[in-house]
Amino acid sequence: MGESRFKGIQPALLTKAAFRRVAALLLLILSASSPSYSDKTSSATEGFTIELPNSEADVLTAVQTIADDHIIRGTYIYEREKILNDAVAEKSSAYFGSWKGDGRVFYKVRRDALAPRNFKNSSDIGVITVRYVVHAASDATTHLEILAVFVEDGTNRLHPSNSTVETSEFSEIQRQLTSIQRDRQLAAETREKKDREVEEAAALAKQNRDEAARYQDAESSLKALEQRADELQHALEVRMPNPNTELKAAPFRGAATLTKLPANTDVLVEILTKYWYGVETADGHRGWVRRDQVVPLP
Repeated sequence: MGESRFKGIQPALLTKAAFRRVAALLLLILSASSPSYSDKTSSATEGFTIELPNSEADVLTAVQTIADDHIIRGTYIYEREKILNDAVAEKSSAYFGSWKGDGRVFYKVRRDALAPRNFKNSSDIGVITVRYVVHAASDATTHLEILAVFVEDGTNRLHPSNSTVETSEFSEIQRQLTSIQRDRQLAAETREKKDREVEEAAALAKQNRDEAARYQDAESSLKALEQRADELQHALEVRMPNPNTELKAAPFRGAATLTKLPANTDVLVEILTKYWYGVETADGHRGWVRRDQVVPLP
């Protein structure tokens, strides 16, 4: 009876939609006496379970990313397309029902999947559902469960994954966790580098301020020295305002005249008396001039 029903059909010429209808009809005929799925707990696989050495926040971030990425790994429909796309993230599941356990649950669903690979004995059109459960095991570890099932549209028969889907999804979650840790480490290194740069800049600024203060102190000292030198110079040097000022050999009027000094000649005072200065000229001549013949330097 089955042969006459499909006699004359050329599968190679069927459209994808027609092929799906034929496959579904054939499965209904062959499975008419098979009971529909009713006990989800006993028939489903245990899935994939692991304790991760990561915080719950990091695992939630990684799982959320994978649940939203529209790909179900570890299965496919057509041999030429080894990636199963068009999955959607959902907050609830028609198959699993409401989650009543600990932690948070995520679902990723792919509808209209035709006999997906790596689901045991799948041969019809149905829905693939991947469930992820995340809850903290301790402050530093997190419990992760992944379970993937395929349920036929027409018969509600359950086909559990052979664990390929769960382990493939986990591999991508693990890559996400590694990326999170790497990004955190890079951010920490960047902060440390920035902190070091700030500290170095602060140290350099302090060094510049200290050097500027020392320079100001030195400049002030130099100015003080220059002022003192100027004061000393004014105290020790005098000027001949008039031409032909006589430079005497001794401090009295009748002493011999050594030379006559031109106007504005500056001399160094070496000896002071009440009426005379013992002086030295710039060219090394020593003698005496009367105090009333000189004026202070301007």
